[in-house]
Amino acid sequence: MTQLAAPPALGGLTHLLDEGLAALDITQSDHDRAVQRYEELATVLDARWAPTCGSNAVFPQGSFRLGTVVRNIQRDDDIDIDIVALRDITRGAITQEQLKDEVGDAVRTYARRPVSDFPEVEESSRCWTLTWPDMHMDILPAIPGDDASGEALLITDRDVRSWLASNPVGYSRWFSGRTQVAELGHRVEAKRLEVQPVPEWRRRAPLQRVVQALKRHRDVYFEDRLHDRPSSIVITTLAAHAYAGGADLYDALRQVVLDMDGHLERIDGTWVLRNPAQPDENFTDAWAAEPERAEHLFEWLTAAREAFAQLEATSGLQHTIPLLEGAFGSRFASGASRGLADLLGSSRRDGTLRMYEGGALGTGASGLASTASRPVRSHGFAGGPTSN
Repeated sequence: MTQLAAPPALGGLTHLLDEGLAALDITQSDHDRAVQRYEELATVLDARWAPTCGSNAVFPQGSFRLGTVVRNIQRDDDIDIDIVALRDITRGAITQEQLKDEVGDAVRTYARRPVSDFPEVEESSRCWTLTWPDMHMDILPAIPGDDASGEALLITDRDVRSWLASNPVGYSRWFSGRTQVAELGHRVEAKRLEVQPVPEWRRRAPLQRVVQALKRHRDVYFEDRLHDRPSSIVITTLAAHAYAGGADLYDALRQVVLDMDGHLERIDGTWVLRNPAQPDENFTDAWAAEPERAEHLFEWLTAAREAFAQLEATSGLQHTIPLLEGAFGSRFASGASRGLADLLGSSRRDGTLRMYEGGALGTGASGLASTASRPVRSHGFAGGPTSN
């Protein structure tokens, strides 16, 4: 007797996770609005820095560049976009304070224009923030660094006397290599100031989805104490180090969450997580003054491991969906439910939905043996068979 292959999974954990995370993605209108605001601000900076003969630039960094954006559960599901405003000038020709003020002037000028929709303007130690009801945009002033690659930056920080080193472009390339997926997006050229496009990650690789899932679980877990949340850069870097490949989202998520803390170093009593693109930058340097941050990371990792293991041990959608909601929030759970309903409906309509031995629903070719499965008939609005 011919051995029958296992039926294709229908509504499995990977499918539910992927559909839930899709509900947290930015929409096309979100993306277009972010790009419009980003480019409008760039025109103001371009005019401000026009007398400079160097290669000024504005480009995205952080989750927008990496393709790991998730909506902010604590801010009505709004989105963040982080950009760098790079002035091509030597450190000896400008101070941190002067550069910060220049970018601040441009930000306030933009915010007063009707095209901006009049966002609120706020200054923090390192950047300027524009806030709309649906979006936050952080603008980080920077000048070129001294490395041979030309990618390193020196960024402002009013709490630190010396310039701080950073390398968002190099980090993005390292992360992209870990995902084995190239960045998508068209290139936009500006006359004087180069406005690099916000990449469009329309098809996310498993590692990108893993990072999104981890950040969303973190946000839900720390919803009542946001200050205790491990930073996104720490989670993203540990996850990328731990990722061992594979296309199945749930398997990758379980593997990463079990292995990621193994990539933290402890050197002379200090936690170290080096920036892969800037080895002298330690992403956990703040833990020395605030050791509770390490405790919060390990606390959350334990909770995440337990939550993801429970998903695998649970059977029945009536139990799985509430677990997903507890781990990732209501928007995620609703997206997972809608995605499953859409899949069931389309599989029933095209004749690939089948009932297998034991009562399991799955999809399969119509040529499978009748003893292994039978097709599930399509039904019309009133419950009867549909007519052709």
